[in-house]
Amino acid sequence: MRLAFIGPRGAGKSKISRKLSKLTNRLLLSTDQLVCYEAGGKTIEEIVQEEGWSSFRKRELELLKKLDQIKKNIILDCGGGILFDVDSTTNEEKESIEKIQLLKKDTILIYILRDKEWLLNKQLNNAQRPDLNKNREYSQILKARFPIYEKYADYILDMRNRSLEEGIEELVKTFFKNYKV
Repeated sequence: MRLAFIGPRGAGKSKISRKLSKLTNRLLLSTDQLVCYEAGGKTIEEIVQEEGWSSFRKRELELLKKLDQIKKNIILDCGGGILFDVDSTTNEEKESIEKIQLLKKDTILIYILRDKEWLLNKQLNNAQRPDLNKNREYSQILKARFPIYEKYADYILDMRNRSLEEGIEELVKTFFKNYKV
């Protein structure tokens, strides 16, 4: 069984996947880190500045095609926009049916649900992340993405008003009954 964590930037996908990986002794792969590695070590911000979001999303697709060959029980920490493509001419975001199909193949998609206000507060305090889209507010992006995350999730981990430990405990009870938190 492969698990992939989806949800918006700042939802806690990386923290949760790291802790779950350690606890269950499963290989953890990060789509953002792997895209950066395959881009010669460039940061996401450098890739986006040089090539645009459309190119970054295409890099994600190529990465997912490679990851599809790995049949091991891995944990995949997905970037916030993994379910989307960006039109290179209009810069508009849309569902990526091809990436979604690749992700859902032999993989359980777990959506990390957080309150919009919580995410907005976290984003405002993080200068290390590139702008998602200079033409749209982060709140508009969240409003558009939330229903897509929910639509394709196989499991929703509601992290509103919950601790990281409570979320991990729920995942272990649901997917790893032989492990103790």
